[in-house]
Amino acid sequence: MVSPVNSPASTLGSATTLQNKRKVSLYGVGVTSPGAANLREFMTLVHEGKPALSPIEELQGAFLVGTPKFDFEVYREWISQRHAPNKFSQLSDKGFSHVRMAIGTSIDALESNPGLEEALKKIDPRVFVCYGSGFGDIQAYFNGHDEYKMAERSWHKFWAHPERNSALAEHINGKRVDPQAPESPTTFEIDTPERAAAWDKWNSFWCEKSDGLKEYLREFNEMESITIGADVATDKLNVIRAKSKAKKALQDKWKNPVPPWEAVNANLLWNLPNAPAAQVSMLHGIHGVSYAAIGACATFGLVLSQALEGIRTGKYDAAIVGTTDLPPPPELVAGFNAAKVLAAGCDVGVPLCNLRGTHVAGGACTWILAADDVMEKIGQKSFGIELLGVGLSSDAEHIITPSLEGPKLCIRDAFSQAGITPKDVHTWDMHATGTPGDWSEFKLIEDLPSSTIITARKGIFGHGMATCGGWELTAQLFSTNRSGTIYKLLGSGIESSRVHPSIREVGRTLATDKPMTVDAPNGLVCGKLSMGIGGISSCVLTKIH
Repeated sequence: MVSPVNSPASTLGSATTLQNKRKVSLYGVGVTSPGAANLREFMTLVHEGKPALSPIEELQGAFLVGTPKFDFEVYREWISQRHAPNKFSQLSDKGFSHVRMAIGTSIDALESNPGLEEALKKIDPRVFVCYGSGFGDIQAYFNGHDEYKMAERSWHKFWAHPERNSALAEHINGKRVDPQAPESPTTFEIDTPERAAAWDKWNSFWCEKSDGLKEYLREFNEMESITIGADVATDKLNVIRAKSKAKKALQDKWKNPVPPWEAVNANLLWNLPNAPAAQVSMLHGIHGVSYAAIGACATFGLVLSQALEGIRTGKYDAAIVGTTDLPPPPELVAGFNAAKVLAAGCDVGVPLCNLRGTHVAGGACTWILAADDVMEKIGQKSFGIELLGVGLSSDAEHIITPSLEGPKLCIRDAFSQAGITPKDVHTWDMHATGTPGDWSEFKLIEDLPSSTIITARKGIFGHGMATCGGWELTAQLFSTNRSGTIYKLLGSGIESSRVHPSIREVGRTLATDKPMTVDAPNGLVCGKLSMGIGGISSCVLTKIH
């Protein structure tokens, strides 16, 4: 007989028995960030409040970035104990950096709470996985593009050679001049970009007219026409062998370079947007749906919204959700610089202070959320952090500069879901990128009491394209110590003397470099706003019990 906990039809997760206010809490956390390989190191950074940013060497140190402290080797033993011997090597060799960091933080999240791994196995498949990323690992795309273009250049040059191209031979000898032929590269000055571009154009044009290439492609298509017969199991191997033999013969005959269609590493496919979620689901044996949710800087709020809705409606009982961003490559830094949002030079752009710009950062964050009614029956304890509501909205105005009404919509939505009002909020973490937008952001929270403690921490970790919200929420929720009804909150690492005059004039209670205390008899209510490129915003409301 199937245990009620294991059965998908169990009343533990029956949607018909659940109310919309089903309590959802945090059960596991895993983090990797600039300067921190795990949650313990992460909270040490939060406590110190010091920047974990460093110059990016590829750009001559003109910009600071947040390079994640991450070593996938740390997880070899954990993975090898649960999977085939080659599993770790497969993930290490084929999984790109953002995939590996999602895997690593998912393991850390399970390990952060004893018994959690077994608890999720008991309620599977009523568990789902969702990860988002800002850009995926765009270097994989860059590398794939470079591999293809280099092979294409060699390919065009080979087939444009007069020995394999009678049309070009006749054109050169003046027997049959092609009036559409591009200008000869030899007319351009040697060692100039114009001459290199002219050669590319020349070889591309004549490659298409190569009679040698036409014969090669005829033989290639003949080779590829070999098909599997009725006996699939036997014929599959026979076809592979036959094609391999024919391919070698074709190469021996023509001595051609690698065709462009064979030049790109197949690992590129491992960089699909859903790869982090898919790999996490396979690694942990989670059979609920796994997918990607992408909303730029608001992505962590977006994945939390998916989790909260899925669990509250009874569709699922738990969720592994997170975000993951690659170590910033120079191309990404250059793009952000072109958007006029980065701080150049080696001085840190501190939120609420010099307003000179932000810093791109990489890393990952995983949260494991679950319904308390299910986990209590299993005997699994949460961290005492309840997810009250997650609001989402779009500006519908500008792709980079947030509006006022757009974010306000998601804030109102979050409060409506949570069933509380702004006066109930004890601490609020801003998106605060260290740009002039910091000042405008205060207009979004005018309804919060003056006693609400405001935090902003991108000066410590930088701006993870998708993961910033996860870092900042984790810092906000785990930087409190409770004694009775009194909560002691760590500062934001901001020196009060450095706060920008325009920010100081707003008159809010800012968490700077000193701890602060709050009396919260009914639990500490926390708010967090994230505003992403494209106009998407998320507002997350939580309570620490």
